Amino acid sequence: MKRLRFAIVIFFLVSAVLFVAAYVRRRYLTDRTPPVITADTNTLTVSITATDEDLMKGMTAFDNIDGDVTSKLVVVSRSKFIEKGVIHVNYAAFDSSRNVGTKVRTVTFEDYVSPRFHLYAPLRFPTGSSGIDYLENITAEDCIDGNLNSQIKISLGQTTAVSEAATKQKMDIQVTNSCGDNAVLELTVSNENYASYSTPSPALREYIAYVEKDGRISLTSYISGIWTAGTARGFENSGFDPARDISIDENGLDVSTPGVYTVTYQLFNTAREPLGTAELIVIVED
Repeated sequence: MKRLRFAIVIFFLVSAVLFVAAYVRRRYLTDRTPPVITADTNTLTVSITATDEDLMKGMTAFDNIDGDVTSKLVVVSRSKFIEKGVIHVNYAAFDSSRNVGTKVRTVTFEDYVSPRFHLYAPLRFPTGSSGIDYLENITAEDCIDGNLNSQIKISLGQTTAVSEAATKQKMDIQVTNSCGDNAVLELTVSNENYASYSTPSPALREYIAYVEKDGRISLTSYISGIWTAGTARGFENSGFDPARDISIDENGLDVSTPGVYTVTYQLFNTAREPLGTAELIVIVED
């Protein structure tokens, strides 16, 4: 009787070992089929603020053994732009045998705009200045990366004499965001004798403006006061009236045509004699 019981126990132990061995073999040795990822569309349009959960909208994953493994679906990576505002998103799903299924689909950011520059003071300097920090009043921001100030690069061009009082020098500024989108803008640096540098001019709250194609821009809203010898102050006690003493030359500004335009603000004294000018760069975006 004892031998019979012993034999039964041995039989069940052997059976259990064989069952476990077969299960392990099926799971880890035989199962080499990765999960299949499907999507209701191979293209997706989202906001730049989209989360990984948003990027997985309409996607499922199914495994031949585990069944539904959508909960194991993840965003693996995002590519740089394949064109402006468009990327490839790489997805993966895992099963219990560590097989990996992958999929790629195209995602468009509907509200993406290229990096933008800001200029908070005119690029005017007294002749003979040394150690000029051209980027002191220039910043760059991006809708994806945020602050890009540390990424700004400048390139100075040739200097040209425009009058006995001033020379002009071209300066390109450039910045690239993490998606590979590059923004470049040409500015002009003015080096002036002190008489010209100290002549009162209109002060602007910002010297670069962006407007969408067919959008609207209030040019008068950029006037903030009077600029003299590197210092801006309000109109209080200045003796100037912006409505009376500042004229605006739009220089062919056309908000229906994308491009870069220059708007000139001219300051006059009470005798209507011209004093200094200020320039607003207007970028009309497509």
